[in-house]
Amino acid sequence: MTEDRWRERLEAFFELRASSIDEKPTLDDLCYIAGRNPRLWADGRLLDDLRQDMLGLMNVDGAASVLEVGCAAGFLANVVAPSVNEYVGVDLAEAPLAVARRLQLKNASFERASGERLHFSDQQFDAAFCYDVFSNFPSFAAGEPIIAEMLRVVKPHGRVLIGSIPDRERAEELQVIARNLTTKFEQEFGPEAERAPLGTIRKYEQRSGAAAKIASLLGLSKLSAPIPVEIKPEIVSYYFDRKDFIALGRRLGVETRIVDIHPLNPYFGTRFNAVFESR
Repeated sequence: MTEDRWRERLEAFFELRASSIDEKPTLDDLCYIAGRNPRLWADGRLLDDLRQDMLGLMNVDGAASVLEVGCAAGFLANVVAPSVNEYVGVDLAEAPLAVARRLQLKNASFERASGERLHFSDQQFDAAFCYDVFSNFPSFAAGEPIIAEMLRVVKPHGRVLIGSIPDRERAEELQVIARNLTTKFEQEFGPEAERAPLGTIRKYEQRSGAAAKIASLLGLSKLSAPIPVEIKPEIVSYYFDRKDFIALGRRLGVETRIVDIHPLNPYFGTRFNAVFESR
């Protein structure tokens, strides 16, 4: 298993879920693809609270251009895009982007790109955000290049919002909240409707090692041909320390603030936002 296999498993999760949606997505569909609880986000007050909190933290208005890194199928595009002038979302997986385009948001575009290597010009956007994404990274180091790239593409004094990060110091409390919410919704609405089980994604990898090189030199195609690898979809939630984001801001030479997530969210106090301001 390569060190990047977690990325492939994560991409497969979103790719396979999004591939099951072939029409304009509903809120339930967007939650399903993103791994969110649709019963929680059916509350319009919660969505409004999230919208106002994000816009305030990014310090943007209706004239702003905003970038989202890790947009998936557009759950947050649906929240943010109507309140800004231009929204651009990027993601590694193509199937969720296809679903996002079917939202038909007039001022939004969706592109395939790596957050570590954004193809945008320096200082192109008024603000950028990456929300409910950092928790997918198995280490803080995995997310550092993404934050640096986001800071590169925002204008001077533009803000980069890294949102809804699970707090390592509040991990047990967060897990209790998650269990209680599941119990509450099942008591009120019954079990969630089941969707078709996800399959796997097959990829082909080049053989490595001395034997593969020799086989290639000798023209032994069967022994040097790429081998099939089955990628199983998986999403894991990781926890992080607030101090690491403050320390990163110091290393990058930018102002950094740590604040709680929006107050109506039931996970308030157990997840936090990191806000970086470009120089």
